[in-house]
This record gives sequence, structure tokens and C-alpha cells, in this order.
Amino acid sequence: MSDITPITQNANGIIPIPNYHLPVVLGATTIDRGLMNVRPSYMDKVEIIKMDSSANSLHAPVSTPTTGVGDYAITNRLITTGDIMYYREFNPLRDFENEYEWQYSTGRQVDARLAAVTQTAINELASGDIADGMENLIWNGDTTSGSAWLSRFDGLIKLLDADSDTDLNNVTFGAALTAANIITKMEAMIAACPSRVLENLNIKFVVSHKDKQKLFEAYRDATITKGINIMDSGIPQLAGIPVVSCGIPENKALLGVFNNGRDGQLQAATWMDQDRGIVVDRIAANSEDFFIKALVKFGVQYTRGSEIVYGKQ
Repeated sequence: MSDITPITQNANGIIPIPNYHLPVVLGATTIDRGLMNVRPSYMDKVEIIKMDSSANSLHAPVSTPTTGVGDYAITNRLITTGDIMYYREFNPLRDFENEYEWQYSTGRQVDARLAAVTQTAINELASGDIADGMENLIWNGDTTSGSAWLSRFDGLIKLLDADSDTDLNNVTFGAALTAANIITKMEAMIAACPSRVLENLNIKFVVSHKDKQKLFEAYRDATITKGINIMDSGIPQLAGIPVVSCGIPENKALLGVFNNGRDGQLQAATWMDQDRGIVVDRIAANSEDFFIKALVKFGVQYTRGSEIVYGKQ
């Protein structure tokens, strides 16, 4: 059964524009904007190994030391990948035989394929669907949710709320973020951030797309010097710290070292980056039907909670 629903043709004499108008899709902005490091070649569970040295290890010299002062500690955090599939079917011949001429299938009927404009549209829609779904999972995934699209793996919000190492720097906003209070709330996050993190050149605020717009609204207030916190690239700043928006839920924010390198505090594991791409093929050699499919393994985790500030309502 096809997953394409044809339109109802309009009255005679109406000529359609021979093109599909597709929706705007933000996609996997956490990955695309360089906030997360995605590690390939992992199939199941992945350990992130941390190593620390205790503080205050200097001491008075002795001629022949026999006992060390302080120690090194090795700990781990676990990424558990989940299985994800995208799958739909269509019939290039039957789905469009009663549609507009530019939508007709191409080639002989025995090996009919979608018109190029339709195939391109479907490829773009599928890629957008996958990217949008992945972004939702990265932040809102919950294996106990009961929703097929959210139960693929546990997302960052569930992991941050659990605070399994009990070392996050939590800031309670006490109210929903608004243009009137967002700067004050973000300043409270700065106050809770360790100095060594504040001095890192890769430090960033991570906020929702809606909360970034609230920040812009706050900047437009007459009491604030306009433009002072906006960089040339269009990325806003607060106290010299870039503010990047992504799929994190509204009224939540992070402050920390977020980049796509090995030292970034948001980490992910997957089998192959290319798995987020799609395959389009005939279901069987004797079939008119085609499928579009993607299979992905993916999981997320944060590292070093003591170096992350987590703000929430």
C-alpha cells in the first residue's frame, strides 16, 4: 500500500506550477551547529572514560619521598545506542497515473520510476524527517515514553534531570523564561559556572529557538545598548559568550564547553554517519512498488557534569 496520498484535481482550465513547495525544516541543529561530537563505528554501548587528578597535591619536599599526595581517578559514563528506522512505500506508476502530466512516472511501465521532480522532493522530505526526528530524540528521547518515535534512546534532558553523578551545576529559574527575565536568568547561570569553564574559548550557552528570540527581544529594550551583544555572524552573545539555539526544550538552557571535538561535553555514538542517509529501491524485481528506508543506531550522553550549568524552570 502506497504512503503517497494524491491530491484532488482542480477544475479544468487550472494549470498547476510544476514543482513541489516543501516545508522549512530546522533539522538536526545540535549536530549541524557543532554543539555535539558524534563518534562513529559503535553498535551498542559506548563508555566515555574520564580521568581526573585530585587538587592540592603540592607539598613540602623530602629527600626520599615514599608516599604520594593525592591520586588519579578514572571513571566512566555510558552511551547506550538505540535502533531507529524510517520506512515508507510508494508506487511511481499508480500513484500518479491520474495526476498532472509533470507528475507522471518515467520510463516503461514495467520499470516505471518517479518523475525527477517528485523523487527529489521525496528525498528532501525524508532527509528532513530523519534530521528533525533525530533532533527531537537527542533532547527529548525517553525509552519509557511509550511513544515509538521517542523511545529509541534516552535523550539529554532525561540524562541531565537524572544527574547520575550528582555533579551538575543546577540553576532553577523559578519561572518561565521571558524577554523581561531571560538576561537575569542567564546571568545566574554564569555565576554558577566554574571559572575554568568560563575561561574556555569554546564555552557557549545552548538555548531553544524560542528562547533565543526572547533574548533578541530583550536586546531590543530601550534600556539596553542595541547591538552590543550581537556578533558580526549574527550569533548573539551574553557577557561575551555565544548563545546558540537548537532543539533543547523551551525554558531550559545549558552553559558549558560544547563543540564537535573530543573534548566537547555533549557526546554521541553511531554506527556510521552515512546511516542517516536514505536508500530508495524496488521492493522486489517483479513489483511496481518502491520503498524509501533508513536504519540508524544512535545514542547520546553528557560528560563532566561539574563543568556544565543546567538551567531549568
